[in-house]
Amino acid sequence: MHLGAVFESSWETVRVLGYHGPMPAPPTTRRRVELVLIPLVAAFCMAFIIGAIVLDRDGGSCPAPNWNNHLSLSLAGNQSSNATAAAVTACSGTDCVPQSPTFAKMSAGGTRMLTHQKDGPWMLAVGALPPKTLSFRVYDQNGKVLATQTTALNWTRVSGTERCGGRMANIKVVLNMP
Repeated sequence: MHLGAVFESSWETVRVLGYHGPMPAPPTTRRRVELVLIPLVAAFCMAFIIGAIVLDRDGGSCPAPNWNNHLSLSLAGNQSSNATAAAVTACSGTDCVPQSPTFAKMSAGGTRMLTHQKDGPWMLAVGALPPKTLSFRVYDQNGKVLATQTTALNWTRVSGTERCGGRMANIKVVLNMP
């Protein structure tokens, strides 16, 4: 049997089995790219995403806040009014610290009090989540309001993260007395 007969006999076998057309053409270059490159790129992307998830160090829970942010309030302007200032309140919305000037005079420096410092300013510990604005009222010994001022506060983080919080830099506010 010669070589031509082998090929004809193979072709007849293929035709008998039901295939009646020419053999399919080899895949094009584009088809090869689709079959090889796209799955490789997808696998690389999935590996990158999984690696990022595994290496995420901020994924855990945040520690409980163990810091207080502070604000100091200095009185400026009329020196005689400054001398008669007996108490200061700071309000963020309806939440005021302290609740009234009488309470401020009787308090013994709690963590959320405005305490008068020896060098002149009033110090306020605002806790771990500081307010964005505060309204201040200055009172004399009789509870009369001497001055009011609302101030927008621009806190700057000095430690921690945006997600978990952290200590903010102290803010100095100046309240002008009439």
